[in-house]
Amino acid sequence: MNYPYQKQFQAFLRDQKKLAPLTVQTYDTSLTNFFTYLLANRSAFAHDPRLANLTESDVRAYFDMLRTQQGITMGTYNKILSHLNRYFRYLFTHQLITSYPTLTLHGQAINPRQRISTKWLQQLDPILKDDHVHYYTRLTLLLSKYGFTVGEFLQPGFYRVLAQHKITDPVEQEFLQRYQDFIRPRQALQNSADLFLKQRYQPDSPQLTNAGLHKYLKGDQDYLGFHLAPKYLHQSYILTELAKHRDLADGELMERLKLDPASLLYYQRLLLKLQ
Repeated sequence: MNYPYQKQFQAFLRDQKKLAPLTVQTYDTSLTNFFTYLLANRSAFAHDPRLANLTESDVRAYFDMLRTQQGITMGTYNKILSHLNRYFRYLFTHQLITSYPTLTLHGQAINPRQRISTKWLQQLDPILKDDHVHYYTRLTLLLSKYGFTVGEFLQPGFYRVLAQHKITDPVEQEFLQRYQDFIRPRQALQNSADLFLKQRYQPDSPQLTNAGLHKYLKGDQDYLGFHLAPKYLHQSYILTELAKHRDLADGELMERLKLDPASLLYYQRLLLKLQ
C-alpha cells in the first residue's frame, strides 16, 4: 500500500535529511501501518481517504490500539510518534495540509525509577542502523556495551585504545566505518583524531565535554525510550556481565569488571532484585 505523498516524503528523507535507505524504510513501515489501520478501522477516513479528513482522534485511536492490542513498548511508541511527527511536519511546511494531527501528542515519559535497563543491549543492532539517533549517542551505546566508561572514551587519545579492541560483529563494524565518515570533517576542523569532538573550532580544547555529550544523549532519550546517562549504561553492562558469568569467583569478577568488594556486592544484590 502507498500512503499520501510517499515518493516526495521519501525523497525529502533521502536527499535533504541524508537518511540511510534502511532508516527511510522504517519510516515507510510506520506510515504504511498507520494508513492501513485508518482504512480498516476509521470509517470517516476510509469513506473519503483524504488528508483533510484525518484528525487527531484518528491518531490517538491508532496509538490506543497499539498499546492495548499489540502491547508496544514505550520506546516503540516514541519511535512511531516521531516518524508520524516528521511526516506531518513535512506536509504542513510544504502546505500540503492545513492542520497538524500530531501537534498535541507527546512522547511517553521515562519512569525515573527505572533508570537501569539491559534491554537496549539486545536492541543495539537496529539502533546502530537508525540514523534518527545521533552518531555520538550510538557510539556511546556501542562503547558502553564493551564496558568502557564515559571517563575513558572522552579522554584524548581514546581512539588508540579502541583500535586495539577487537570488534567482530558485522553490524558494529559497519557502524564504525560509517562513524568515520561522520567524524572525519570534525577531525579535520579540529586537527584531532579523537572520536568525540566539538562542532565549532576550538584549538585549545577540541574534545567534546561530558556536559556536551549529555546534550546529544538527552536529545535521543525520549525517542529510544530508556535512560542514556552513561553511568546507567555502564551499570547495565555490569549487570549483564554478572548474569553471563555466574560461575566466576568474586575475585575474577572484580578484576574483570574493575569493581571493589563493596561495589561487587551491591551489583550482585541489584541483579537479584531485577530478576
